[in-house]
Amino acid sequence: MAELSRGELTPGSGRWTAAQTREQFAAIAWLRWRILVNGFRRKGGAGELVGRILLIPVLAGMAIGPSILVGLFAGVFTHKQQLDHIVWLLWATFSYCQLLNIQLGQPGSTFDPTELIRFPLTVRNYVYIRLCFGLLSPANVIGTLMALSIAAGIIVTAPGLWLYALAAMAVFAATNVLFSRMVFAWVDRWLATRRAREVFTAMIFIVSLGFQWANLTFNPAYGRRGSHHVSPAHLRMVAEWSHRVAPFLTWLPPEITTNSLLAASHAASVQFVELTLACAGYAAVFLMVFALRMQTEFRGENLSDSANAVSRKTVKTAATKAPAPRELAPAMASGHERTFGLPPVVMAQLGKELLYVRRNTGILYGLIAPVFLVLIFASRFAGRGGSASWVFPAAVAYTLLAVGTYSYNSFGLEGTGVQFYYLAPVRMSEVLLGKNLLNFLLAGVEVVATFAIIVYSAGLPRMSYALSTVLWAGGTMLLTTLVGNRRSITAPKKIAFGKVGRNQVSQLSALIGMGILFGSALLAAVPVGLAVYLKVDWFLVPIFAVFAGLAVFFYARSLRSLDRFALEHREELFTELCKAG
Repeated sequence: MAELSRGELTPGSGRWTAAQTREQFAAIAWLRWRILVNGFRRKGGAGELVGRILLIPVLAGMAIGPSILVGLFAGVFTHKQQLDHIVWLLWATFSYCQLLNIQLGQPGSTFDPTELIRFPLTVRNYVYIRLCFGLLSPANVIGTLMALSIAAGIIVTAPGLWLYALAAMAVFAATNVLFSRMVFAWVDRWLATRRAREVFTAMIFIVSLGFQWANLTFNPAYGRRGSHHVSPAHLRMVAEWSHRVAPFLTWLPPEITTNSLLAASHAASVQFVELTLACAGYAAVFLMVFALRMQTEFRGENLSDSANAVSRKTVKTAATKAPAPRELAPAMASGHERTFGLPPVVMAQLGKELLYVRRNTGILYGLIAPVFLVLIFASRFAGRGGSASWVFPAAVAYTLLAVGTYSYNSFGLEGTGVQFYYLAPVRMSEVLLGKNLLNFLLAGVEVVATFAIIVYSAGLPRMSYALSTVLWAGGTMLLTTLVGNRRSITAPKKIAFGKVGRNQVSQLSALIGMGILFGSALLAAVPVGLAVYLKVDWFLVPIFAVFAGLAVFFYARSLRSLDRFALEHREELFTELCKAG
């Protein structure tokens, strides 16, 4: 292995050649392509392909819109001889790229890349392979397109700077991509423990809510009855803070790239080369730090929770005396007793799911963030007569977006443990009922919290609208869960706690969930619109009561057939959740 790391290990008697390295890269690329294509041929693969195709316009909009915008601004700034303002566009590009990295995630590979270390690879080739694995993530592609768009805007208005603009923006784009790869490689290492994951998620939670509060508080578009007043003291504080921070930002890549373009506009070619090389130096440092992480991984480091548990020192515990058989009899007898009319398996599953929620800060963030935004938006409508009657339904529909999708990957946290459901003397319908009860409980808490916020901020909504909203939400949750139970079996997605920024839900399942919610909202808009037009709302409650009753009927009927369905589709479930990596 030492000889391989130095590039001295050869097949036969010669040295390792560049041609063999190219063959390795080609073989890995071909392997990834075949795994991707073959994945669409398995059961449910066509649906995943449809989901990806439907997401193309969304991703295209996220890429084309910002790229055109920064390109236009770059052209305007160049035309007005304000190249120093390009720094705003570069910081916006960098921030947008990192935001997309967090929201969209790094692309999950079709196989565990650490499996490659068992083959004759050098450390250098392994680093290059791992680097290439994430180059085509949506965030990196969009960030590169925005950088090239800025260069295009400069070239259109100042053709004499075409070479300088292309060189500077190419180096900046490479630096941006390498920074993202470096950060996510080390974040996976830092989040190898549950406590670190909780702290990291809490930090993201606080920062995200802080930005949302600032946007809704100081953005004039969300002001109450007009523009929100910002005092001169606040403006002076922000200006003073920006002046203090500015010197520290001067030596960062966006500032360096802007200064290099300014030097090029003044025909200072030597200074342009020096600044561009300085930005390239950042890229080299990011690559070195990334390579350091990959070198440790190449030596066999395992960041899984099971490996961390084994590596800890074993704590010896005193042996306890086994209870006598007669002492077990009452416990065994009580195990068949029902709680609230539900089987013990359902209650045990509900307890386990509650434990998952308590320990998963990501789920807690998904629950608190919608309520927090409802609180901010509801305060905007305080004092407006009659606003509560339509704000409450809109707020409930928004909160269901967060809760409704949980049922589409019910077994994602189970991993290989899902096999025990098929070995234990339990019914899969009871297991899923326990998981569904948690979703219903969370939805109920969200609706109650939303109602309390609306009452406090905007007043009490009309009872006919409030009851109709609750009935609609209950029926929609039942229909969503009905479909989600089957998608959880046929299209599960293994959730990796130690991997940040990975897609942890099936793309088609997410689209189906949103489609059901929006479809239900459109159907509900028909009787609501009729009630508003006729100025009569007494018939809304019976209509939505019938809707909720039909949802209960179809859900109960679907639950009875889940045992056979789970048995027939166990291969799809095991294939995804029991794979390595």
